[in-house]
Amino acid sequence: MIINNDNFQQYKIGKQILIKTLLSTSKHIRIASQFCKINKKTNDQLNVICVYEICTSKSALNIEDISEFPDDQEVLILPYSRFEIIDIQYTRSDTSRIEIRLKQLNLITTTHLPNYRFTRTNNNDLYTCLSSLLPLSVRTIYPCSTIANQNSFQYECVHFNITNLSAIRGGRFSHSPAVIVYVTDSSDVQNVLACAAKLNYVVNALSGGHSYEGYGLGSTYNNIIINMEGINYININQHDRTGTFGAGTRLGPIYYGVYQSDNYTINAGSCPWVGLAGHALGGGYGLLSRLHGLLSDNVLEMKAVNAHGELLTINETHEPDLYWALRGGGGGSFVIVTEFKIRLVKAPTLTTQYSLVWHPNASKLVIQRYQLLMFNNTIFNLSNDLFLSMNVNHLEIRISITYFGIELDVLKRTVALFLETLPTPNETKIHSEDWLTFVYDGLGLGNSNVDHRHLLLKNSTMPTYCFKAKHLFFDKPISDHSLDQFLNRISLGIGELYITFNPWDGHIHTIPIDKTAFPHRRYKFGIQLMIYCNDTNSEKKQMKWLNEIYSTIYRDSTKHSYINYMDRDVKNWMDYYYNTHQQILHNLKYIYDKNNRFYFEKTIK
Repeated sequence: MIINNDNFQQYKIGKQILIKTLLSTSKHIRIASQFCKINKKTNDQLNVICVYEICTSKSALNIEDISEFPDDQEVLILPYSRFEIIDIQYTRSDTSRIEIRLKQLNLITTTHLPNYRFTRTNNNDLYTCLSSLLPLSVRTIYPCSTIANQNSFQYECVHFNITNLSAIRGGRFSHSPAVIVYVTDSSDVQNVLACAAKLNYVVNALSGGHSYEGYGLGSTYNNIIINMEGINYININQHDRTGTFGAGTRLGPIYYGVYQSDNYTINAGSCPWVGLAGHALGGGYGLLSRLHGLLSDNVLEMKAVNAHGELLTINETHEPDLYWALRGGGGGSFVIVTEFKIRLVKAPTLTTQYSLVWHPNASKLVIQRYQLLMFNNTIFNLSNDLFLSMNVNHLEIRISITYFGIELDVLKRTVALFLETLPTPNETKIHSEDWLTFVYDGLGLGNSNVDHRHLLLKNSTMPTYCFKAKHLFFDKPISDHSLDQFLNRISLGIGELYITFNPWDGHIHTIPIDKTAFPHRRYKFGIQLMIYCNDTNSEKKQMKWLNEIYSTIYRDSTKHSYINYMDRDVKNWMDYYYNTHQQILHNLKYIYDKNNRFYFEKTIK
């Protein structure tokens, strides 16, 4: 925004303005010229007084200019802060002068849903719009109750249950969408968004259906669900070692396809059914994260459709603000990403896994000494070529040490340290295999005699489970008192419970926190608790058991969690998932999705 002596009068008192700053820094900044003074009020709001001497009519005050503020007048203004003009004065003499007084506004909550079609029972106007813009080859499914002509050949009319589209069960869905559109390319997504903007519908994108709370299906009645599974291409460029992938591609086919190109891979998660988009946008933690960082750290470019139906190219130079936000800020809040360009990494030549197993009576001592190693950098400097996992349940406690490489000295030294520090295990096992076989074995289907390679060759649909998960980050060991309560609660329940301790250090720690939207780069490890429901009758009892276990370690945690392990029970989710980046993400939400077109229950607000 430029203010000069010709146009200053249009900036009246009370007018709201947006001051853009660089997202790549959280430095103390100043606005405009050297004559700006920033005074902090007692209520933590800011008064910004900008004075500019205008010597000619062509001179101007540019409120978007940025430079560092003097050390003795430091005030932190977050990127994309919004201000209101509370005073503006202009005097003309030999040297003209403009003085502007600005007040920083409080956060503006964007969870309102203006004029959206929640209560309508007739979506014929939506049908008309989509029919006019989408090719006949694009599959659309409408609930029969909302369409007057139920015999049209141009769409499907079914009495469906949207629960079937998600990987989870357990009574989490209570709404019915206006339509499900199975898009095949970016232009289809643009056309759907054009209709949504014209007719005021909420839009939610479903990539793989792997959201822990099913938020790819949205949270509101009569929303539009865009199913991305048809955008599933894989293109490899061996020259620059990059891959371009459709947002609906599952990780399984990506692992297989990339490995066929000179044994490359991506540093992503282990579940083959997970859709690429949600996984990458939330950060993308996986087995190679200690070695290569998160998947989002290797995303070079994206194609996406915004709330107005415009196709954007997003990278460091085009839409850099979105590029920052979409690498770790979670999916479904700003735009609908249709394509990812990702830096490939060389797959390990060999993976070797050493497992140690103890009976439950050794659990406390094992966890205590495991933590002792994790937090003692003097005696335990873990190589980034190693991945650790400790799994705890009421039947056993298991530590797996996986080494990626052919020189096994690092693995041998680590195993020796574990054997020296921990109680004598009841069982040990070691085995080696190539990378792709390691991925096959990690499918977790429980039958080693079955060849599951077909899951890596096509976009398979994930089986439906009744489960609930919770997750916490830790930057200090769990206390003995909390550990006693934790293990006691585990022993009191009956059910299929999995508790996993994973390290979140290594290469993840080397990247500055403000480099991307992912804010959890200083924590030592994370704990994920997951329970599978035996049946609907015992579900409430098992959920209560899970919550009790979670509460025993919550007090010792950082009280923050990984956005891809979403938990609808969390009340203060903005702080819980986004930590120090929550206000910047909020400001960007207001800019890119002001009307909350991409609303769901835990959207950025």
